Amino acid sequence: MPFTLSHAAAVLPAVRRTGRGRGPLVASALVLGSFAPDAFYFLDAVVGGVMAYGDFTHSLVGVVTVDALLTAALVACWLLLREPLVALLPRGRQARVHGFVRGEAWRRERRPAALVGWFYVSAVAGSLTHVGWDSFTHMDRYGTHTFPALSAYYGPLPLYSYLQYGSSAVAAVVLAWFTVSALRRVPAGRPAPAEVPVLSRAERWGAAGLFAVCG
Repeated sequence: MPFTLSHAAAVLPAVRRTGRGRGPLVASALVLGSFAPDAFYFLDAVVGGVMAYGDFTHSLVGVVTVDALLTAALVACWLLLREPLVALLPRGRQARVHGFVRGEAWRRERRPAALVGWFYVSAVAGSLTHVGWDSFTHMDRYGTHTFPALSAYYGPLPLYSYLQYGSSAVAAVVLAWFTVSALRRVPAGRPAPAEVPVLSRAERWGAAGLFAVCG
């Protein structure tokens, strides 16, 4: 499968450089929805045996059901961790990064029911891009069945494997370009927002240790 984080490149046309989704779409649901089908592959490292559910999350039925729920869980985790993660950055860079990842603030005219509906639409759209991409870059999928030439070997690997690695690399470059260009648009020199906690040196070292253990 393509590198999971690279899947976010497929939803960039629906995300503004302000960090907001285009129109009523929800940027966080689009991006994390594009990751959701692979969630069980990563969860298997903690809960053994759940990797098999990855086949379902890569199906159309899974996209409109389980993947939407996984997206909601991922977004909830993101909202809990967003400000603490920004707090790990140098203080002078926090405002610019937070201005981008904060995305769209709650608009009073948007009703909760509409927000839930567009969140679901965004989550499904994000997951669809993932499954569609994988179908042409993974063996025994719809795309590789429809186009047998994708399974032809060129050297040690089939064509779809070259597409896996090549598309992942290109997407990673696109994501880096989008992120850098988006951050440059955020005004510099502003103070760190109040939502971002101020961490002590001990807390920063503790976070670094936690990342090292998890890595």
